[in-house]
Amino acid sequence: MTFACLVAGLGIGAAMSLLLAPQSGAETRRWIANKCLDGVDTANQSVRHTRRQVKDIMDQGQKKIHDVVEAGREAVGKA
Repeated sequence: MTFACLVAGLGIGAAMSLLLAPQSGAETRRWIANKCLDGVDTANQSVRHTRRQVKDIMDQGQKKIHDVVEAGREAVGKA
């Protein structure tokens, strides 16, 4: 709920700044395009960071499974 209110507030603020801005149409379009590209870059960075975190977690889990399997094999071999 709080995040939705934040996003709504940002959207309203952005819309008001566009309506009240003393810029030409071309400048406003360029500004909007730059903001969109910045948003895409930020989203891409977040995706890359999350992907690295997931890979690290998967690698840790895989190593733990490997260790457990090896321990099981050793236990079976001794018995």
